[in-house]
Amino acid sequence: MGVVPKAQAGVGSAVNDATRLLGGTLGVAVIGSVYASLYTTRLTSALPARLPAGIAQSAHASVGAALAVAGRLAHAGHPALASAIHDAASAAFFHGFHAANFVSAGVAAAGALMALALLPAYPTSASEPAGPDREPMAAPATATLSA
Repeated sequence: MGVVPKAQAGVGSAVNDATRLLGGTLGVAVIGSVYASLYTTRLTSALPARLPAGIAQSAHASVGAALAVAGRLAHAGHPALASAIHDAASAAFFHGFHAANFVSAGVAAAGALMALALLPAYPTSASEPAGPDREPMAAPATATLSA
């Protein structure tokens, strides 16, 4: 905001907010898609082969649904199958979660490198001439403490 003319501060702030909201929305969508894809793939390969289709479909809905299915099976007298589903869902969840965290760390690192490379080190100073649409920046206000 230090390089935006005072007359256009509202527009600059709106653009800043819009890009922040768009980035957050896209981040949740991309990271969520990475997680969901890896969870489903890992769960499919880790579930027991003879599992009924209805139970497998419920387990694929979410990790919470998979753990609920495991709980119901344990109460119904199938502790080995419940344990297999619980372990498969937990492993799939953490696999997808770790990968999604690595993707988000990579995006954050790339953004930091782009900011270092593309953004100016300092905002324009008051000593630079103002253009026709631009007012020089005011000197920062200093606060004084009174006893």
